[in-house]
Amino acid sequence: MNKKILLSMLFSFALCFTACDDYLDVHPATGFTEAEVFSSESEIQSAVAGVYTLMLTDDAYSNRLAFVFNPNTDVEMSAISTNTVNVNGSDIACFEPKPYWTTLNSTWNAMYKIINNANDVIQGIEGSDLYKNASKTEASNITQMYGEVKTLRAMVYLDMIRIWGDVIFRTTSSTGDEDFRVGVTDRNKILEFLIDDLKSVEPLMQYASELNYGPERASRSFNQGLIGLLALTRGGWTLRPDSNAASIGHMVRGENHELYYDIAIQYLGKVINEGQHDLKLSYRDFWVKQNNWVTPVNDDVIFSLPLLKNTSGEYGYAIGIPILEGTHAYGSASGNLVSLAGTYLYSFDSKDLRRDITCAPYSYDANLKQVIRLDLAKLAVAKWSKLYSTAPLGSTSQKGTGINYSWMRFADVLLMYAEAVNERFGPRQDAQEALKRVRRRAFDQADWAAKVDGYVASKSNPDLFFQAIMDERAWELGGESKRKFDLARWNKYGEVIYNQYNKFVNWGKVANGAYVPGVDNVPGSVYWKEIPNPDTNNASKTILDIKGIDPVLQSKPAGYTETVFATKWYALNNDTQSYEPNNEIKWSFRGFINFNNAASKSPADPLRYLCPYPSKVISDHRGAIQNYYGFNY
Repeated sequence: MNKKILLSMLFSFALCFTACDDYLDVHPATGFTEAEVFSSESEIQSAVAGVYTLMLTDDAYSNRLAFVFNPNTDVEMSAISTNTVNVNGSDIACFEPKPYWTTLNSTWNAMYKIINNANDVIQGIEGSDLYKNASKTEASNITQMYGEVKTLRAMVYLDMIRIWGDVIFRTTSSTGDEDFRVGVTDRNKILEFLIDDLKSVEPLMQYASELNYGPERASRSFNQGLIGLLALTRGGWTLRPDSNAASIGHMVRGENHELYYDIAIQYLGKVINEGQHDLKLSYRDFWVKQNNWVTPVNDDVIFSLPLLKNTSGEYGYAIGIPILEGTHAYGSASGNLVSLAGTYLYSFDSKDLRRDITCAPYSYDANLKQVIRLDLAKLAVAKWSKLYSTAPLGSTSQKGTGINYSWMRFADVLLMYAEAVNERFGPRQDAQEALKRVRRRAFDQADWAAKVDGYVASKSNPDLFFQAIMDERAWELGGESKRKFDLARWNKYGEVIYNQYNKFVNWGKVANGAYVPGVDNVPGSVYWKEIPNPDTNNASKTILDIKGIDPVLQSKPAGYTETVFATKWYALNNDTQSYEPNNEIKWSFRGFINFNNAASKSPADPLRYLCPYPSKVISDHRGAIQNYYGFNY
């Protein structure tokens, strides 16, 4: 792929920009001067590529930012079966991370390496004759690269804010001798700066269709979409600390949020109206191409991190449909870093084409036969699978799939635009049309009258339309680790997790014959049998015909095997001799709601979705930084 050329230039060159272990110490001695580095377009391009190189490490976007920092939601979910804190402090999923968890520190450092590298490159470009002499009214390669690095820096800061809240903010190149007794900057101040900073470079950036690496580089459209997302984050809700550091804190909406929703409307509207991106491919074809390392320029992907085959990336391996290693050419896949809540599968309309390319209630054995895999939190993310590949990497391949990380898609932009317009003006026509564009791809054209036009028309007031946006983002973006951020800025996280805990409990009760008002037609079991594969290329392999998803069945069809589903979620505890939810329900949300405190919880209670500052950061900054939200030091 072209991205190999872009990044291969850097491995020898980027050493002069790579930070040391301490995140502020970014100028190891080198034989290069700044004037030499930024004296030509090709050398500046190598320096820009250095930013991407740092973004592709495991501690950044190749692994951690893609799926490790994933608190549980009503979409993505990891099952936790104990109320004992993990000794490694890795209980992010259930809202109980610990400051001493080493991955927190390594990711914090990795993110600041990217930021410091970006600051170096920005300063170098600003000081170069090429940039000084470039037109400031027309886009050029130099102004594009300048805006590109600023856009990447803003993206990294946004992700840090969404993980930690207030963070240390630097926009200038470090000399390595700064005073470590520096504190954090209020997240809203950072967001405001970044919005204005990206606005200043947006007119002089180029579209993906004009760039030699397409949407694998930060383009003008990505800059615009990111301004919109920054603005929605600034105008949305966030967890703020109380004066008592032991308190969970409280949710606060940013002041003057209307202004920021207007900014979001303006810049997300630019992405839509300038016509550089669309939803041309079918939903299935889009994901199959992603798994075959193909990213069309003018379609759904607005920005995609360019991961490298056999080097970086775990999509298709750690996230995707599990595969046992065998004599086949695909290699194994664990699929264990991101799973979907079992209830999520049942939220889809039966005619929604996204369901079966998002949710896989099965895995593959060593002979590539499907095996049932469906439980409270074992539903695989079907968007990624090594089996989609027409040129598999080999029988021993595992990690390093090279499948890109699509950080922003056009469908995401359409839904953010519809959300922002509805917030300010209600479900006016342009907001409805943005939602319809997403849903048209989700359904066969024969169903558009009911599932697109009729459905959207029924969302006739702001509250109904907002709920439709919440639902659509769940269905469209499932498994892509966006739900956690959406729920936080909507101030819906606590409510959704409260409802999800009780949904699991109530489904289990009803499946066991209890009556719960408003809860019926619960899938107590699913039923399956092996059938021939309709794919003529794999006719010798069997697949599963699964029944009991839609419609829900209350008895086993003839010739099918039963797999117990919700029935086992609520059963007799042999120790207490009482009926209780199973351990995964009891403790998967334990940092917010669990078996011991459920009776006293309210959906309005704040949920601690942020991570603590790493212990080493606190000690390095000598009292200038401290943890809140009830985290231990």
